[in-house]
Amino acid sequence: MTTKLVRFIQRARENPAHLHTSLMGLVWEEAGLHESFRGLEGRRAPGVDGVTKEEYAEGLEGKLLELSSRLRKMRYRPQAVKRVYIPKSDGHKRPLGVPTTEDKIVQGQVVRVLEAIWEPQFCECSYGYRRGRNAHDALKRLDTIIHKHGTQFVVEADIQSFFTTISHGWMRKFLEHRIKDPNFLRLVQRLLKTGVLEDGLVTASERGTPQGGLVSPILSNIYLHYALDLWFEKRLRQSCRGTAYLIRYCDDFVACFGYEEDARRFLAKVRARLEQFELGIEPTKTKLLAFGLQPGGEKSAVFQFLGFTHYITRSRRGFLKVTRRTDGKRLRRKLVEVKQRLQILRVQGGRAMTGYAQRHLLGHYQYYGVSDNSRPLRTYYRHISALLFKWLNRRSQRGSLTWKRFSTLLTNGLLPQPRIVHRFYS
Repeated sequence: MTTKLVRFIQRARENPAHLHTSLMGLVWEEAGLHESFRGLEGRRAPGVDGVTKEEYAEGLEGKLLELSSRLRKMRYRPQAVKRVYIPKSDGHKRPLGVPTTEDKIVQGQVVRVLEAIWEPQFCECSYGYRRGRNAHDALKRLDTIIHKHGTQFVVEADIQSFFTTISHGWMRKFLEHRIKDPNFLRLVQRLLKTGVLEDGLVTASERGTPQGGLVSPILSNIYLHYALDLWFEKRLRQSCRGTAYLIRYCDDFVACFGYEEDARRFLAKVRARLEQFELGIEPTKTKLLAFGLQPGGEKSAVFQFLGFTHYITRSRRGFLKVTRRTDGKRLRRKLVEVKQRLQILRVQGGRAMTGYAQRHLLGHYQYYGVSDNSRPLRTYYRHISALLFKWLNRRSQRGSLTWKRFSTLLTNGLLPQPRIVHRFYS
């Protein structure tokens, strides 16, 4: 992090109400552009120009000097992002935008400036895409709220097509709460309105921030900070009869209440609140549930949040507690992906197939290895083992590995064993 940016962050924290009128110098600073380039991941797909990070590194000094000059003179124009699609657990596809390497460098600088200004302002209920916070922190907080703060009702909600429906007009108004630099605001508008290249045609972006861009997460947090978080914390929560808590991870959130009347009032008002900012609630993923540690709570409904199914059960001592397991839909989708990947890797040999299975399981444990989720982890391990055994024997017309031999290899550590990585209870 450059000295200039460090000083700016310190000033922003010391005076959180300050209106910033000169920010472009932080964006076109050559040292900052170098740092932004170094922070890019090397194995990412290139944008519409086909230039990878390694290729951009050839003659880097001259390229960054020229980029800095264009930014200073406001002659920088981001290129269209390449549109790709990834499957979602509900069968639909999520659009992703792939910016060019140069645009990623500029976005990295913009992100640093926006984080320095808004990070001290964000509410405690926000967990997505923030430094020092992650999905497991949100899950731990949810567990604490339900166990210790008298939660009896939960509203599970999801914003409909959030990244593609963000209003550029409202986004600018939110940014103007803290930023009065017209050139910086113009640069952000250019990033927002960058066209999308799909099937050889470039379509102008009138709404939304294409997922995949480095600047999208911080802009989404700023948008929902004003549209949802502050409204809940400063207005709705203060008028509730009992306890009220919001936990938001990007566009996915749950609200916990002590009284049903508060939960129903929130469910009615949050729709109108989001509609005011041109957003909508996904009806199939939004519902009010009786969910708490009251008598009979072990028969309460379940809800999904951050890839886990949450439900009430009893501990070994007979006390009611919140338990979570891997969401079944996500698990099945991941197994299909593993099957397809192993099938493709057959031509590369057993070592490549085994290496992929090992890395995949380690990544799965790193996210889903939470308290009370041991049984689903073991089940997933057995499924991956069976898939690996199947496709190892599909490398030729004749099976080359017996189950007895494969079981011995598993016993000797061929695949990593399930383990709990994140413990919610001390």
